[in-house]
Amino acid sequence: MTFLRLALLLVLFFGSSLNAEPLITKKLEERALKKYGPFAKNRFVAIDKKLLKKLQNVSEIKKLNTINTWVNYIHYASDRSVYGVSDYWATLYEFVGKNKGDCEDYTIAKYYILKELGIDPHKMKFAYVIYKSRRGKKISHMVLAYFKVPRPKTKDDILILGNNNRLVLPASKRPDLVKLVKMINGDTGPKSKKWKKLETNMKRKKL
Repeated sequence: MTFLRLALLLVLFFGSSLNAEPLITKKLEERALKKYGPFAKNRFVAIDKKLLKKLQNVSEIKKLNTINTWVNYIHYASDRSVYGVSDYWATLYEFVGKNKGDCEDYTIAKYYILKELGIDPHKMKFAYVIYKSRRGKKISHMVLAYFKVPRPKTKDDILILGNNNRLVLPASKRPDLVKLVKMINGDTGPKSKKWKKLETNMKRKKL
């Protein structure tokens, strides 16, 4: 590869990165207002002004705790009741716009907001787990796992952001998560059909 061609590729790469559209835009806020009403618009304004702008220069743990708490205020609802299907990965925009969703939707929303705040996506994994409720029922569940170190050796090295606990805790402090089924890498590894569809819907800001 010639130096000129390499330089051109670098310009195209960094230029496209710099021109990437922000997670929340004025156009999106107006679309949310039209589709869902003023409260929905206000939620997107809050993400932009209270989260994305105010948390840029705080520590990563502060970002994790604040985003986990904020997103968890959104109401839980099953995919069946919201979308009429048994399993659906909603975009951040659908989830926040409707103000309801299931565990996967909380995980997706946290992931994208934290990524926008500069958290390395390699540190974040979508974790399928078995959750044990207070009544002892075992339930399939998804949480966002944050790796404190690149290759965690113990459960203390993994922080859990879940919708049934407003605290960000190490996996070792979450006895209610009785089994890890698998982790997926989001947009940093092989992409499943669900992930590809989510990525496409996120890029077009599907409400």
